Formats: sequence, structure tokens, C-alpha cells
Amino acid sequence: MKLQDQFQDIVAALQNELQEYGGLLHLFDRQQKCIVHQDPTGFLDINVDVDEQIAKLSGCRLEREALVRSTAMAMGQSSDITLAALTVHFPLQQQPLLRALIEEINDLISRTQRRTRQNRMLLAQCVESARQLLAISNPGAIPGTYGSHGQVRSTYTAERLATAVA
Repeated sequence: MKLQDQFQDIVAALQNELQEYGGLLHLFDRQQKCIVHQDPTGFLDINVDVDEQIAKLSGCRLEREALVRSTAMAMGQSSDITLAALTVHFPLQQQPLLRALIEEINDLISRTQRRTRQNRMLLAQCVESARQLLAISNPGAIPGTYGSHGQVRSTYTAERLATAVA
């Protein structure tokens, strides 16, 4: 396969990966709306979609990594070289596109990680609010749990709930 064809395949793989990250970010936005609007059914439905999207994204990443490995070997480079490091071995006119795509993917990764943390925090706050409402309306309804020393513990801290939810 010619270097130009390999370049085009890598660009296509990066664009596909970008599209899938965008889809994941969109699902996280929808998930956040379900949390804010207290829509547990919608939240659970979107979680199924999130799992499917992550699987698609993982497949895209594996395909891109395989393309990078084969291209690196065809260029006489180590098969474990990163795409960012391999970029300098492409013709000068092709390098800006590769760098821009890599930068955009890295930006979307950061945004999806940030949105994941936000959603976990929102969900933990919703669970804590629901627990407090339940404790006020029916104090005996919240079951106790055992602490590290064997005592029954009947209260949860927001930090413990956030850890349990995450």
C-alpha cells in the first residue's frame, strides 16, 4: 500500500474516531439532562446507549492503532510509535491535518472526561437529596449498614454516596 493511501486511511480513521467521540459527548449531555430532570428511566436507557457508543469508540481506536502500526512499519519506524511522533515522518503538507485531528480528539477526550465527572457528581447529589428526603419523611426507612468496626451505621456522607455511585 502506498504512503498516500495509508495517510488517507489514517485520516479517515481519525475522522471516524472524532465522530464517535462527538456521539459519546452528546449522550453524556442527554444523560445530564435526565439527571437534572429526574428521569431515571431515560437515564437507564441512555446508559445502554453510552455502553454501545463506548464499544464503537473502542473499535475505532483499535482500528486506528492498527493503521498507525502498519504505517510506521512501512515507513521503517518502530511499530509502537505514537501517531503524534509518526506525524513528522509524513510529507510536510500532510502534517498539519494530522496534528489538527489529533488535537481535536484529545480535546474531545478531555471534554468527555469532564462531563463524566460532572454527571457522577450530579447523580451523587441527587441520590443524597433523595436519601435526605426519605430520612425526613420516614426516618426508619433508610437501612443501616455496617461500619469498618462492625457497628451499624445509619448515615451516609455525600463522599461515600459519590464513591458508591461512581
